[in-house]
Amino acid sequence: MIRVAWRSMTDNRLRFLLPAIAIVFGVAFVTGSLVYGDTVRAAVEGVTKDFDVHVDRRDNHAMSAETLAELRGVAGVGGVRPVAEGPAFLVGRDGKLVGTPGAKGGVNFDPQRHTLISGSAPAGPTDIALDRWAAHRTGYQVGDEVRVVVAGVARDARLAGVFDFQSTELAQGGTLVAFTGAAAQEYFGGGYNTALLTVTPGTSPSTLAGAVEKAFPGLLRVSTADELTRLEASYGDKLTMILLIFAGVALFSSIFLVANTFTMLAAARSREHALLRAVGAGRRYVLRLVLTEATLLGVVATVLGYLLGIGGAAVLKSQFAVFDGAPVPLRLFSPTTVLAAFGVGLGVTLLAAWLPARRAASVPPIAALRTGLPPTAKSLRWRNITGFVVTALGTAMVVFGRGEETMIYLGAPAMLIGLIILTPLLASGFTAALRGPLTRVAGLTGTLAVENTRRNPRRTGATASALMIGLSVCAAVTVPIASISAKAEESAKTWNNADVRLEALPFADIAPGVADEIAQVPGVTHVTALRQALLPLDEGSLEMTAVNAGAISALVPLRVRGGSLDGLGSGIAVASEVAAKRGWTLGSLVGKEKPLPVVAIFDAPAEFGADALVDTANVPSDELWNREVLVKVSGSAEQVRDAIRGKLDNPVLVVQTRDEHVQAQASEYDLYLNLLYAMLSVSVLIGAMSVVNTMTMSTMERIREIGLLRAIGLGRSQVGSVLRIESVIIAVIGAVAGVVSGCVIGAMTVSGQAGTTPVLPWDRLALFMLITVAIGVAAAFVPARRAARIPILTAIKTDTE
Repeated sequence: MIRVAWRSMTDNRLRFLLPAIAIVFGVAFVTGSLVYGDTVRAAVEGVTKDFDVHVDRRDNHAMSAETLAELRGVAGVGGVRPVAEGPAFLVGRDGKLVGTPGAKGGVNFDPQRHTLISGSAPAGPTDIALDRWAAHRTGYQVGDEVRVVVAGVARDARLAGVFDFQSTELAQGGTLVAFTGAAAQEYFGGGYNTALLTVTPGTSPSTLAGAVEKAFPGLLRVSTADELTRLEASYGDKLTMILLIFAGVALFSSIFLVANTFTMLAAARSREHALLRAVGAGRRYVLRLVLTEATLLGVVATVLGYLLGIGGAAVLKSQFAVFDGAPVPLRLFSPTTVLAAFGVGLGVTLLAAWLPARRAASVPPIAALRTGLPPTAKSLRWRNITGFVVTALGTAMVVFGRGEETMIYLGAPAMLIGLIILTPLLASGFTAALRGPLTRVAGLTGTLAVENTRRNPRRTGATASALMIGLSVCAAVTVPIASISAKAEESAKTWNNADVRLEALPFADIAPGVADEIAQVPGVTHVTALRQALLPLDEGSLEMTAVNAGAISALVPLRVRGGSLDGLGSGIAVASEVAAKRGWTLGSLVGKEKPLPVVAIFDAPAEFGADALVDTANVPSDELWNREVLVKVSGSAEQVRDAIRGKLDNPVLVVQTRDEHVQAQASEYDLYLNLLYAMLSVSVLIGAMSVVNTMTMSTMERIREIGLLRAIGLGRSQVGSVLRIESVIIAVIGAVAGVVSGCVIGAMTVSGQAGTTPVLPWDRLALFMLITVAIGVAAAFVPARRAARIPILTAIKTDTE
C-alpha cells in the first residue's frame, strides 16, 4: 500500500506541492520557536550562580551597615557579599550604545567574582573594568579611554582591566561595567543595594531564604538562585509561547489548504477509487490508501519543515540574543521539539485528510461506469444553521464581553469558526450580488466567472477561509494598535506646551542636574524636570511630581481651582479628585514626617498623571526619579534642540522638538505592528497558496469545459479573464469576511479600555484589499496561461471534467 500511495503522490506531485509547502511553513514555525526557546533556557540554566540566596530591599534603597551585619548573624549564612549594582551603559567607538537594552549593568569590582584576564582592577573613580565580551565587541584595549553613562551622566573613564564573568544578562547580549566600590555605591543609591548569601554546609538555600525573611519581615526581598534562574528562563518561555500562537494560526490555515487538496483529488480520482472497489478493495482499503498518502506527505513536509525551522531559530537567536557575544549553541534535536514537530506535521495533515478520505472510501463500485456526471451536492441547511448559531454566540461574547479579555479570547475564535462554517453561504450570497455588476462590466466572462465560483460553494468557502484567517488576525491586531497610536499622538499634542522635550531611553536615568544645564542654553525661556516621588501619609502614600514652580504653568495647561501655584516653594498642590477623596482643602497639612500645607487645588490633563505637585527643592534628590524634561523656547526649536544635544552629549537622552515627539508617538507602535505582520505573513501566504491551489486543480478538472468554450468562440484572452475574475472573487470573499470580522474583534477590544476610542486605519485596510486582489490575479496567472494554451481538440477529447 505504501508503494501505491507513494506512486500516487509522485504522479500528482504538482497537486501535492502547495499543501506540502504549507505544512513545511507551519512545522518550521513551531520548530524554530521551540528550538529557540530551548536554547534560551539552556543558556540561562547554564549560567552558574556564585551565590545561593539573593537579597535586596523592597523599597530599592541601599542596605545599611547594620542590616548587613544582622544578615551575617542569621543562622545558616556562610558568607555575605555586599554588591552595589545598577544600570550602566557602554558607548562604542562609533558613539552608539553597545549591548541589548535592559541588560546593561554596572557593579562594584569584586576580585572573587570577577576574574581578571588582562590589566588590573579599577583603582580610582575614573577607572573601570569591562567583561571580556564587551571588550571584544567594542575593540577596547586596556588603557583606552572609554565613555560610559551611569546615574544619568555620560563620563569618560580609563579601561583598567578586562575580566571574565557569567551572568544571564551577558548571555542575552548585555554588557557589564565594573567600578571601584566607592564609585559604585555613589552611582547606585549611595550604598550597597544587594547582598549575595552563601549557605553553610547542611543548610539548603530555601531554608536560609525562609530564615532571612523571618529575621527581616517586610523589609527585604529574598530569592534563591534557583528561583532567579527560573524567572530569567521565563523570558524565553514567554517569547516561545507568543511565537507558537502565530504558528498555530499558520497551521490552522494549512488545514484548509490540505483538506481542499485531498477533497479535490478525491473528486478527480473518484473513478479510480471506484475501480479499486470494483476489483475487490473494501472501503477500509481506500480509506487507508488516502490516509497513507497524507502520512507520507506529512512526514516529508515535517522533515523539510524541521530543517527550515532550525534556520529560523538561528535567525531568532541572532535577533534576540547575543551579537558577537558568548557563544550559545542551538539545541537542535531535543526530544520534545522532535516529537512536537512530527506530532504537529502529521496531526494537521491527517486531520485535514480524514473527511476527504472517508468521502473517497464511500465511492460505490458502480461509479466506475459513470461518464462524468458529478454527484449531487449535499444540502448546506444544517451547516448553515450551525454556522449561524456559532457565529452569533461568538459575536455576542465579543460585543458584550468588551473590557473582559477572557470573553474576547473565547468569543473571537468562536466567531471565526462560525464564519468558516458559513463561508459556503457567504460565497453564494456574495457571488449572487456580484453577478449583475460583473455581467455589465465584464460581459460573458464575468457571468462565467461568477457561475464557476457558485458551482461548488464548499470548495469556494474552504479556499476563502484559508485567506480569511490570516487577514482577520491582521485586522484584529491593526485596529487596537492604530487606536492606541492615535491616542498617543493626540495626547502628545495636548497635554503639554513644551517646544522641546527630553526623555531617557528605557532602563536609563536622567541626572538631577540636567534641567539646570538646559536652562543655561541660549533660547530657553522655561524648563522643568518632571521628577516622581512618593510622599508617605498616615495611611498609604501619595504619588507626587516635583517640578520647577516658576515654569510649570507655562509648560503644562493646569487649571487652578483654588489657591495659587506661586506658593509651591513652601507647600503642595493637590489634584481636585485626590483632594475631594481625602477631604483636603486649602491649608490642610499633607505628609507624615514633614507635613506640607495645601497651597493650590488643580486639574490637569489625564496624561500628565500627577496626583500632587511640589517644588523640587522640597524633596531630597535621592528620593526622586526623573521622568522627563519639558522646555519652552524663544526662536527656533530645532536650534535649541541641537544646542541641548551638544551640551549634554549623552547617547541615552532623547531630545526632540514638539513635532518630532508627536511623530515619534504616532509611529512608536509601528515596530510592533510590523513585527506582528511579519509573523502573520506566513498565514496570509498559506491563504494565497490555497487560492493558487484551488485555481490550478479546478482548471485541471475543467479541461473539457474550457475546450468546449473555446470551440463555441471564446478566445484565449477571455478564458484567462474568466479564471482571473474567478480567482479574485474567491480572494475578495476571504478578505471581506476576514477584514470585517477582524475589525469587529479589534474595535471591541479597544472599546473596553477607558479613554481609548476605536480607530479604523482605512489606509491599511485598503492595502489589505489591494493585496488580496493582487493575490487573486497572481493566483490565476499560471492556470490561465495553461488553460488558454490547451489545443481545442485535445481539450474536447479529454475525459477530465
